[in-house]
This record gives sequence, C-alpha cells and structure tokens, in this order.
Amino acid sequence: MANIEKIPRLRKENRKKRTNRQLLILLLLFFLVLLLVLFFQSSISRVQDISVTGAQLVSPGEVIKQSHLHFDMQYLLVNKEKVATSIVSAIPAIESVEVRKTFPGKIELVVKERPRVAFLMNNRGELYPVTNKGVVLRQYPSSDEMVDKPIIRLWKTEQLLPEFAEQLDKLDPGIRRQISEIRHEPTKNNPDRLILFMKDGFEVHTVIQDFADNMAWYPSFVQSLKREGKTEGIINLSEVKWFEPYKQQQTNGNKQP
Repeated sequence: MANIEKIPRLRKENRKKRTNRQLLILLLLFFLVLLLVLFFQSSISRVQDISVTGAQLVSPGEVIKQSHLHFDMQYLLVNKEKVATSIVSAIPAIESVEVRKTFPGKIELVVKERPRVAFLMNNRGELYPVTNKGVVLRQYPSSDEMVDKPIIRLWKTEQLLPEFAEQLDKLDPGIRRQISEIRHEPTKNNPDRLILFMKDGFEVHTVIQDFADNMAWYPSFVQSLKREGKTEGIINLSEVKWFEPYKQQQTNGNKQP
C-alpha cells in the first residue's frame, strides 16, 4: 500500500518539471525574438562599409553601382552570388567578383578584370582596350601614357577580332611586348593577313590562324638574322617562313605571305 500512495506524488512532480521546462523555453524564445528585433533595428545589422579592390580600368563607383549594394541595407540579407552576377553581367571589363562579408557591416568586392591584350585605334586616333575575348571596351578610352600593349591600328573585319585576341593572349608575353603595331590587311586570297611592326625594327607578315604558334618562331629567327648583320626587313611567319631585306623589297616588289 505504501508504494501505491507514492505514484500520484511522482506524477505531480513530473508535471511540475515539464511546466517549468516549457515556461523556460517560452522565456528563451521571447528573449531571442526580442534580441533579433533589437538587432535588426540597430546599426550593426546594416551595411556600413563597401570597398572595392582589384579594379584598375573600372572605377570603384561603377562597381558599387552595379552591385546594387547601398548603406543601411540589411547586412544578413546580402546574397553574395547575386551581387557578383549583377556586376559581371553589367560590366564587360570584369571577369569575376568575389564578395567578402565581414561582421559587422563590412562588404569587400574583390574584382578581377578581364585580361587586355591590345588597344584598338579608331579613325580619330582614340585608343580602346581589347580583352582576351576580343571585346572592345569603347566606354574606357585610354591615353597614350596608359598604352602598354600592342596597338591595332587597322582592323578590317571585326568578326575576326575574337579569334585573333585569343591567339594574342596565348602568345608569350615577352614576344607580345615586342609588338608595336598590328594591321589587319586582308587580300582576296588571304582574308587573315596580318602585318606587324616590331619594336626592334622588323616587319612581320603572318596570319590570324595559328598566330601564337607562328610568332613563337620570332625570337630565334631574329637572333639568326642579327648574327648575319641583318637588322631590318620583312619576316614572313606563316606556313612558309622567309626573310626579305627592305632594299631587296624595293627592288623586287612586295611579297605576300
């Protein structure tokens, strides 16, 4: 009988414990909600600082504008992937963006611009960067002081520019730095014909197709010519490779690659 009398008392104590736990959970939820409300109403929950690194051609202001970020927006609601996609799709000069978030309220946009392989000169002498995909960035005109790539002074067929830009990007940087000027001068039988004027005084005739592979011959070809005392003239670098001094060219007429 003594054991039977203790059962109701144990049940009563268990109900009391459950009630206390439920009350504690409700209190915790209440304070959690209160803290969240206070947090989202406070300044530390909002974007306080936006910085841009890695941008050279594009201005930081343009990057921030296309990110659609602004001060006082909710920091936790910033979607990094959407911000990066928004910038890359709006600015052709940018290849990728990494969005870094640092609490409280700091956002850094790390920009990687598309490689630029040349500058295109228009009829007015204005220079525009050309990316490795053949995109001409006409919204970013460059001054002569900023030109550190070959200048495309004449280009007849714009549809061929992406193919050539990719070839130019593959070219060894040391050889690319020796190119001063590029001219696309197609003929009826050779629509890919290129004429390059090099900084060391030589003129190179070649073609768009396999341009990088053909130009890879240039250093050894020139070294051989200089050992023979030849410092100026036309070097043909295509399927057939030959050299013609300028004096001989004037006598015999131009050869075409």
